[in-house]
Amino acid sequence: MKKINKILMGLLLVFSLLPFSVVSAETNTDSKSVDQLISEVIYYFGENAETDILRTLDLMKERSEEDYDIWRSVMEEWDWIENEMVENIDVAPDGLPNDDNHVFVVLGFALNDDGTMRDELIGRLEVVLRSAEKYPNSYVLVTGGVEKNGWTEGDRMHDWLVDHGLSEDRIIVENESSTTVENAANSFEILYNNYDIDTFSMITSQYHLKRGSIFYYTMSQLKARELGVAPIKFIGEGNAGWYREDKTEESLSLKVRGMYQIAGVERVNDLPISVLEDIKIDGDLEYNLYEDLDLDINAVYNNGYTRDVTDLSDVTGYNSNELGEQEIEISYEENDEIVTKNMQVTVVEPSLESVQQLVGTLHDQGEIYEDDVARLMTIHLTAVKRFEETGQTDKVQKHLSNFQKLLEYQLDENMISDEAYDLLDQSTQYLLDESTNQVEEVA
Repeated sequence: MKKINKILMGLLLVFSLLPFSVVSAETNTDSKSVDQLISEVIYYFGENAETDILRTLDLMKERSEEDYDIWRSVMEEWDWIENEMVENIDVAPDGLPNDDNHVFVVLGFALNDDGTMRDELIGRLEVVLRSAEKYPNSYVLVTGGVEKNGWTEGDRMHDWLVDHGLSEDRIIVENESSTTVENAANSFEILYNNYDIDTFSMITSQYHLKRGSIFYYTMSQLKARELGVAPIKFIGEGNAGWYREDKTEESLSLKVRGMYQIAGVERVNDLPISVLEDIKIDGDLEYNLYEDLDLDINAVYNNGYTRDVTDLSDVTGYNSNELGEQEIEISYEENDEIVTKNMQVTVVEPSLESVQQLVGTLHDQGEIYEDDVARLMTIHLTAVKRFEETGQTDKVQKHLSNFQKLLEYQLDENMISDEAYDLLDQSTQYLLDESTNQVEEVA
């Protein structure tokens, strides 16, 4: 009997667990932690999967606005570092802060077994010495704590700089780290707790600048949140590198591995990549002459995610200077998948009513900067409309010409944008030309 009871109890235990297991599987996406999402966004950066970076950040935002803000900025900075950052050689560029609120962070390099410095580390120090001479008020933070024969990189770097004339009170030493990740963590512990630093820039070997920059930028954000202080600003343009001819680049996968460590999250693999399935197009079907298309284009993916790809789409077949119906083609391509759609729009002649509507639209879009400026335009066009209704063609032409002068004045005084000026001026000129043609036909 006891044996049967044990079997029944075991079965009850199994059945009690089944519903929980099913629920967990069904709500897997909804139950992801912030750390899981951080792991995923790092993975997707390594896969150049921009859509999935945005999708993952959107999920993160639902869970933590603070984490979302940090990791969105990290992704944007990482993209800039990888694709746009110029790597300066031998000395920091012009334009950096010339005060003691700026610090050059110079990364260490493994010592020889006897504790002496290798040529690469000396090369980095020569770059920082030139940069420190160019900016005589900046601090210099030397990093590296791997010990060889009783010496650390940080201590060796400190002594070399002092021996070459750099004032000791300008040197900050971090000598307890063994990796670039630890370099970054320890460096910001020192900077945030012991110094009044506003900005930093990186000095290392040229090939190492990108990896060092994104590690340090990310750690500056994370440490600032941990300590409840404003982040020290990273000046990526202010980097300087020692050039090593036989090694000029590091792989993205190496940076990705380090970013998992910087973030303190587990590495993930083989995540699904969103596949483009469709595009949805919203916008006006009728436009005034000279008016640009106003379309919103959203990509739709196999997982139900959508994103705005208006600026990334290819739109052909539209001519704002041509009246009548036009067929335009909209296409968007991503990861070798392309979706193309056609739609018809119509370009109509400007009228005083449409120009007045255009003033309102441009004001709503921020192209007309002040309420009073838009109101003055509307009043002026209303007066022209009254002259048109009473057949006073000469006054219509005179006031349209004055309206053009008003636009010139507002542009010169920075009251309206170039786009607003061009569109309103062209439309007004069209109305003037039409009025002149009508007079000539009557004559």
